[in-house]
This record gives sequence, structure tokens and C-alpha cells, in this order.
Amino acid sequence: MADQPSDASPEAGPPPAPLTIPTSPGLDSPPSSETPRGAEGETPASEPRPKRRLWVWFAILAVVIIAAAASLFGWVLTRPDPIAFPTGACVDAPVQPVVYGCDDSKSTYRIVGREDVAQPLDSACVKYPDATRVVGEPTGTAGKIDTVLCLAPTRFNLTDPGQLQAGDCVAVKGGGDQIMRVDCGLTPSPVKVVAVEQHSKIPVTDQACKQHPQARAAFAQSSLGGRVIVVCGNDVDPNSMDSVKLGDCASRDTMKKVDCADPTASARVLSVRTAYEKPKAPECPDDLGFYSVMTRANDKTDLVLIVCMGPVDLGDSRYAVVGDCISGNGRNSGSAADTHRIDCGDPKALYQVFDRHELPDDICPAGVAVSLTYTTGGGSGSTVCLRRK
Repeated sequence: MADQPSDASPEAGPPPAPLTIPTSPGLDSPPSSETPRGAEGETPASEPRPKRRLWVWFAILAVVIIAAAASLFGWVLTRPDPIAFPTGACVDAPVQPVVYGCDDSKSTYRIVGREDVAQPLDSACVKYPDATRVVGEPTGTAGKIDTVLCLAPTRFNLTDPGQLQAGDCVAVKGGGDQIMRVDCGLTPSPVKVVAVEQHSKIPVTDQACKQHPQARAAFAQSSLGGRVIVVCGNDVDPNSMDSVKLGDCASRDTMKKVDCADPTASARVLSVRTAYEKPKAPECPDDLGFYSVMTRANDKTDLVLIVCMGPVDLGDSRYAVVGDCISGNGRNSGSAADTHRIDCGDPKALYQVFDRHELPDDICPAGVAVSLTYTTGGGSGSTVCLRRK
């Protein structure tokens, strides 16, 4: 029997082994398209990308730094210049001021205010009561002034009366044209300051130093904005006529106070007062025995010192009143130099005063034995009428 071909397929052999591509050491394997899974089959979270985030922060920081630098540069360009002459600073002179420490003896003025320029220049600073000077702030540009400095004197300033205090001593010239603070022991005698006032004009006509009755002299000097500084004071010299009081004696030759027993004593002080105009005759109508007056004043203020004086000898007949007895002089008329008041029990007391009036008219009632007439100038004087005891 002939062999027949079989329909059976040949038996399949084992599958071929997968092709493996060898890798060299150090080379990364190609990325797998499969997503790795965790132990539970879940997909793990993506890992952060630190390099990209770091660059973002660097960029933000750079923008901030650039913006800050730009702002600082703009402020530097637009900032105002520092004030060279601030309020409270001290300077050396009111014309070309230079700043010094306020403890420096060169600092003669203190800046109490800064104001815009006004015309007149002084008017910008009149709001500051202690300011005595005004000066334009130096700018470095010739002729250009935008700000004025209001200046008050410091205690280092010896010539501006605005810095004076009670108890200071000053040397005065010209009624106040020059007022300089000096040592109180200076010779000739200076004036001791009682008070410092402000007034509105020179000459002062609104009763200088009225609030300080112990002051016997007033001196004035023009200050800022037309206002006036008035120095009220007294002479330091205890022998000055500014220092005399009731009962003191003086030499009319030297116009100094002397002891009443001194041979040079020629007048006794009957009264001392101040007034605000020069007195008219009779200057001392209420002072019995008055025969001379001293007035002291200046043309810058209205304060007048008035010292009324009479004879040194209290027995002088100028002091006689009705009832007093007078020593005789052997004449029908005489002067005070020839007669004296004496005790009525004295044998020399030949006459008694029975009338007195303050006119030098030599008119007496009937029965008068002697009339004494005294004149003091300006039509004033007195008449004393005597009759025998």
C-alpha cells in the first residue's frame, strides 16, 4: 500500500528568545513606555522639579532689587538739600552768618525762626518777640534770597540789649545808641539793669519803665521791625545822684552824694521822684525850703529823674514855718544866709514867723518887722514874714 501524505502540521517548536541589546556600562537605559506601579498597583505622585522653581525665585528677587534700586536712585535725585541754617542753630553774626555750636563763644545769635522773604525784610520776623535781627539765608547765588533767618541774641552777645537780664551791668552812650554789657566793677560806674521792656517807637512816649518804679534811668535802642528795647536801670555808683534818697546831701559842684558834714556839701535832698515829662517851674512846689533841682533825662525816652534840694543846714530860715523863731540880722530884709531858725527860748530869737507864702513877692500883712524873700528861678520862690516877739 502506497504511502499517503499526512495532513498534520508539523509540531511547533519553542518560541524564539527575545532579542537582547547589550548596554555599555554608564549609559542610561532608554525610558520605558510603561508607567511603574506601586506595590498596591497605584500610580506614585510626580516628583518636584527643584531647578525650575529656583529660577522663578531668582527672577522675582531680581525684579524686587531692581525696583528698589530705581526708587532709591529717584529719591537721591529728587531729595531736598539738607537745611544749612535750621531753627535752633547758633550763628556768629547777623550779616554773613556761620553756624557754630551754641556753647561756642562765637555764637552771638540763635536762629528762632525761618520765614519766606517779605518786604520790608524785618516784617517777616516780627512774630518772634525775642528776635532782634533778620538776615537772608546764604544761598551761594548772588542776589537770590528765598528765606530769611530770624535771630535772637545769645548771652555771648555783649552789644545787643535783647540779651540783657535784671542784674546785668551796662555801659551806655548817647541815651542808648550804644549799650554794652560790662563788669559791674567797671570804672566809670556802669548802670545796673532793673528790667528790659519793649516799646513801639523812638522816642519812647508811653511812660518808659513805669512798671519798674525803682528804676531811675531809661535807655532805648531801635530793634527789629521798628520796635524798641528799653533798658530800665540805676547807676551802680552808690554816690551817684541816681542813688540819693530823702535826707542825703550832695555837692552841686560834682553832682555826687557826700556826707552832710562834708565841707563840700552844698545841698540837702528834699525829694526824689520820676516823671514822664520835664517839670515846669516851680519844679518842687511841695518841698519846703526848695531852692534847686536836678533833672536827668535823655532824648530817647520820656522818663525824667527829679531831685529837689534845699539848704544843708536844717536851721536855715528857708525851712521856717509859722510859729518858728528866727535869729535877727539887724536888717529890715534879708536872705536865708543871714538868718536861722532857733529855739524860741533862745535870747537871740528876736523874730517869729507869722506868715509865709510861696511867691517871692515880698508882700506881708501890716505889722511886719522883717520880710525874707527867696527866689529859685523861673519866677518861683517864697516870702517869710516876721514880727518881733
